[in-house]
Amino acid sequence: MNFFRLPGISFKFICTIFILKIAAGTCMWYIYAYHYSDRSTADIFKYFDDSKVLFDALFTSPPDFFKMLFGISNNTSHFAQYYDQMNNWYNKYNSNLYNDSHSIIRINAFMRLFSIGCYHVHTVFISFMTLCGLAGTYHFFNDGLKDKPRVLAIILFLITSVLFWTSGVVKEAV
Repeated sequence: MNFFRLPGISFKFICTIFILKIAAGTCMWYIYAYHYSDRSTADIFKYFDDSKVLFDALFTSPPDFFKMLFGISNNTSHFAQYYDQMNNWYNKYNSNLYNDSHSIIRINAFMRLFSIGCYHVHTVFISFMTLCGLAGTYHFFNDGLKDKPRVLAIILFLITSVLFWTSGVVKEAV
């Protein structure tokens, strides 16, 4: 795809970044699976696990699934039967900030259509989505930094925190 042909950067570099992102996402999974093993508090699992409740509605009530997935008329008491089963749909703390846990739960529920509930498939999807975002960011900033494409690529793709936190199935990646 032309979108991934970044001026001054080889396509092989982009492929390597994608593989690194999948490896970083897998490392994140390992850390949370074996060092922070409480799934109800581990960011990468709590939204993934909640998405199963939403996804299972596809088989019991397809209209409910699509309403929750797209946020269409889903704020009635009827949907409490699903949301009450989730640990992270409702804010635990009163805040006037936007609760984006709904977004990552919905994204995970959508990805379950293809992953059959395999967490690592979600890692590949998230890594690809964020690679698209980083490539778009590269295109945006490249106009002003045409003479320094490698510096821009290193800043966008290889800073450890960006590589790590945009490769796992977490809200920050989205």
